[in-house]
Amino acid sequence: MARRTLVFGPAYLDRVLRVDQPLLESELGGPLDQSVDGQIRFGPGLSLIDPDGGLMELELPADWPGPTGQIALAQVITPPTSSMRRKVRGVSWSDDLGGMGAGYAAALGGDLISALGSEDDQTSQIISAQLARHEITHRPIRLPEHPADWTLLITSGKFGDKLPIGFRGCHAALTSLAPWIDQPCELRVVAGLPNRIASQALSAPGAAVRFFAPAMRNMIDRDCPISNFAESVDILSCNRHEWDQLADREQVAWKLSILAITEGAEGCVVRFTNPVGEPVSLRIPAFPRNQPPRDTNRAGETFAATLVNSLLEGGWAPGVAEESLVRNATVRASAAAALVLDRLEFGFPAPNEIDAALVAGQVV
Repeated sequence: MARRTLVFGPAYLDRVLRVDQPLLESELGGPLDQSVDGQIRFGPGLSLIDPDGGLMELELPADWPGPTGQIALAQVITPPTSSMRRKVRGVSWSDDLGGMGAGYAAALGGDLISALGSEDDQTSQIISAQLARHEITHRPIRLPEHPADWTLLITSGKFGDKLPIGFRGCHAALTSLAPWIDQPCELRVVAGLPNRIASQALSAPGAAVRFFAPAMRNMIDRDCPISNFAESVDILSCNRHEWDQLADREQVAWKLSILAITEGAEGCVVRFTNPVGEPVSLRIPAFPRNQPPRDTNRAGETFAATLVNSLLEGGWAPGVAEESLVRNATVRASAAAALVLDRLEFGFPAPNEIDAALVAGQVV
């Protein structure tokens, strides 16, 4: 019988801008892998301004459809000792399905519960069409007074940078996930929703396993910190930069059954408790590739979805875990993440692709 999976998280329209050089040099903390909210003041050209006055100017492709103007970023994206002064050249663009909710629903075969604007909202129509195209079952919560969310996703491909800049609409106005919040399921996924909403979904009854995939905004939320509802999370997966921004991260870590922290080219760390009550921290290297990545987008979703799926297929239930099971699941997740680096469009590697990569010992 198929596992019933309910995914609570956004589906966006991604406007993807690919650039031909790093967004940040390594000495400034690059490659960049951080989501941030933005507000745009329309005008000529396109530039990013962070709260410290850092500036990134983007040279746009000749056929760029917009937006143009100055985008004020909600957070600084460089280390405290530096200020962003950067000019990069965009070489191509595309529109794609985005949002962690859509990603996890596709990767885990789950039903997606997310917000949309009215049926007349053009961006909402595009998102609905994209979800149907990818055969994702969608249970929309309509907020007709608010437009759909969209993201300007800037990526440097082989250089490893990914900067999603979110323009919030209906999900920022979301106050309830009814009537889906307490529906029974084997796996409940909450991804990228504000903590005040995520806490409702994770704390509601009816789920055998609860997986939380936070974004940066979840980590820095002081009004509803993750520690307030961490007891309602069985598995949490995020990247190192996000984890390090969580002020009370050790307090949170001890409340989780499994914590996975990805570190890009350095691999990942998975923390859990073994059956004799010992805390274990596994470090798994990045799965080998024989060529640079084409695009780092969706690597985190691919890793986490494969990790969760592999654990559940191996018979894991919330609580302690066998080290061999966690190790095998993490290696499989790392192989899946290495495979998705070759994809330029929305999509995830199939199980047979992951199996073949594991047999080969690398992505060729």
